[in-house]
Amino acid sequence: MNHRIIPKDSLIILQVGGLSELILHQQNDITDKRISIDKINDNIANAVLGLINTVDNGIIIIMNLIDPYETPGYAMLIANGNDNLKLSSMISHINSKLWRLMTIKGYDNRQIRLFDLNGAIVDAIRGLNTNESFTYQQNNMTSLKAFDYAYYNQWYPSTFIHYKIAQKLVKFLEDL
Repeated sequence: MNHRIIPKDSLIILQVGGLSELILHQQNDITDKRISIDKINDNIANAVLGLINTVDNGIIIIMNLIDPYETPGYAMLIANGNDNLKLSSMISHINSKLWRLMTIKGYDNRQIRLFDLNGAIVDAIRGLNTNESFTYQQNNMTSLKAFDYAYYNQWYPSTFIHYKIAQKLVKFLEDL
């Protein structure tokens, strides 16, 4: 790959993916689930190594794969008997491989860091309603009730949670 000319003060953030593929495999009960995890690991490694090998200026932040165990949608997934693969265990395995990759390949590059997105999410949702998603159709609705809910639908965090994650990321960057 060719090295790209990146200004020294650039910031590149990569949030690794693969969660939808893991959930899709569980819902469809695909028998060869190992291929899916290996493919996700390979795709993550290729993306991270591609950044490490081609970007020589700026700061690169890699965000790990999120674990949706607190989402209302995950509770529904388990209730329907679709967690036969133990999604959290697979995500933990993928994130540990990412951590090892960053430790081995990113060690020499002082400009690349791993941001623990799961830790930021746990801190952000602490004390909020994670059992159900927010809806305007409830008794005694006030504008402030929206701040009591961590999720605006079955899977996605509210804007308030995104704001708290952004605050953690800014603090993380300031501490570099």
